[in-house]
Amino acid sequence: MKNVIFTLSCALLLAAAPLSAQTGSGSGSGSGSRGDQAKAQEIEKKAAEAVAVTTKIAETQGRPGSRFVTTLTNVQIELTLTDQTSNATPDKKTVSMVVSSGNWGKIRAAGSFQPIGDRPIGVDLNVDVRPYVSVEGQIQLELTLNYSPPGGPAKDNLTTARTGLNQSLTVILQSGKPLIVSQAADPVSDRKVVVEVKATVLK
Repeated sequence: MKNVIFTLSCALLLAAAPLSAQTGSGSGSGSGSRGDQAKAQEIEKKAAEAVAVTTKIAETQGRPGSRFVTTLTNVQIELTLTDQTSNATPDKKTVSMVVSSGNWGKIRAAGSFQPIGDRPIGVDLNVDVRPYVSVEGQIQLELTLNYSPPGGPAKDNLTTARTGLNQSLTVILQSGKPLIVSQAADPVSDRKVVVEVKATVLK
């Protein structure tokens, strides 16, 4: 904002300084007066252009780029986790939220389970998203996901292995069209977690 004020001040000084010099020069011929008037108009034009540039800079400050819309726009985010081990039926979890363009949306879900003869184990599903709606209609989505589900059998079938998924990424989405953004494999079992995201601009 300080840069904007400085630029605007310079534009005003450019317009004022030559006019002050003209005021002290006294009256002249008709052609001289017309010349001074033309110069004054040219100075006013340049000052107006400088103010327009300054205004444009002020409008784009605080945003990641001028390619994104400035009007208030809501975006519905739907994130689907597909958690599958071996040939078992996939376990699906869906997280949904509505977030305004350019702002963060955060969901925290926590629980626990207790294996037989063992102490309780905490489970978490945390999702952070920030969508930016572009003027072309696409959506740039910043996504952070932390998923810590209950464990499953390890390779030796003697111990319980616990999987955790932590990822952060930025993707470009088409409004209303789902996209698989990641597929993670458990390092100690054949478990896999697939993450699918859909972002829809709300009218």
